[in-house]
Amino acid sequence: MSTDFIIKQLQERFKNRESFTRKELYALYCAYEPELKEATFRWRIYDLKAKHIIRSLAAGLYTLDYIPNFYPEVSDSTKNLHKILLQQFPGLKLCIWNTKLLNEFMLHIPIKYITLLEVEKDAIEPVFHYLQDIRMTDVFLQPSEIELERYVKEREEAVVLRSLISKAPVQILDGVPTTTLEKLVVDIYSDEKIFSAYQGSELAHIINNAYNKYTLDLSKLYAYAKRRGRADALKEYLTNETDIRTKV
Repeated sequence: MSTDFIIKQLQERFKNRESFTRKELYALYCAYEPELKEATFRWRIYDLKAKHIIRSLAAGLYTLDYIPNFYPEVSDSTKNLHKILLQQFPGLKLCIWNTKLLNEFMLHIPIKYITLLEVEKDAIEPVFHYLQDIRMTDVFLQPSEIELERYVKEREEAVVLRSLISKAPVQILDGVPTTTLEKLVVDIYSDEKIFSAYQGSELAHIINNAYNKYTLDLSKLYAYAKRRGRADALKEYLTNETDIRTKV
């Protein structure tokens, strides 16, 4: 049985389906390869993903629609900040991203932006004092709601320093640890005070555009949301307020 043949059968079988399960995919293969072993089937799934025939929606759930991964552009200022920090704190676990990357998903574009600098909990105080020592202005350490309103949101591009949640889903782009789409969605949903400009109907608009434009791994999203204590609330919101009909 050729690879092209099974791909055609797969596409024909599931072409009118939003998603299909691993069990259904395995049954399709077994119809033509009754002796198919589990290890071989895992390799077949890997090959289908690599060829952009299928993509994962969640654990054991797939779709035929290929959507690219989310790889936001890393600005020069973000690269410079990362370089400065690693020179002083080698091996520091961190994540840096700027709210400007949300522009492509938004209906109403803001005129001011925030850089989120998240570092491991034990390093947050030393990092803050170091940035103060080198006279980096507009850096705010885990600002309160009042500080956000009075100071942070008045700056053109403030830096908000806060703790990085363990096992947060980050990705390395241009050598810089930055946000994934899953982390982005969970963060803007969970941190209403920091991301007040992205709430209400704008939040649903952002999530819908992100979901329709890029691959969104719901398993990864909910694993992170669970660590933030927001999994159940986020699941309800996505199901009721967005295009995502969650099955996780």
